[in-house]
Amino acid sequence: MKMQFWSKIKAGQWAAGLTLAFIVLMAIKMTALGATIRLPLPTPALALMGVIGFIMGLIAIIKYKDRALLTLLSIPVGIIIIAWTIAEIAFPH
Repeated sequence: MKMQFWSKIKAGQWAAGLTLAFIVLMAIKMTALGATIRLPLPTPALALMGVIGFIMGLIAIIKYKDRALLTLLSIPVGIIIIAWTIAEIAFPH
């Protein structure tokens, strides 16, 4: 069985798109490029976008048995976002 890169299922496409958007926008915000390109998006809004991608990825994987690579990428990214949020709440600095 050959693994697809991009999903053919709508939920998988949304999961992949939101996860990729989260990764790209966070990379822009965290690098020097973020100083020249002022993004009006706050980090919690970007994290919410990543969590929605995680939920859509779970739906695509569990309900539709989607196994596309970018859909599967949404799961570890979403887990990292959720773990980071829990750690920030539990141990504020």
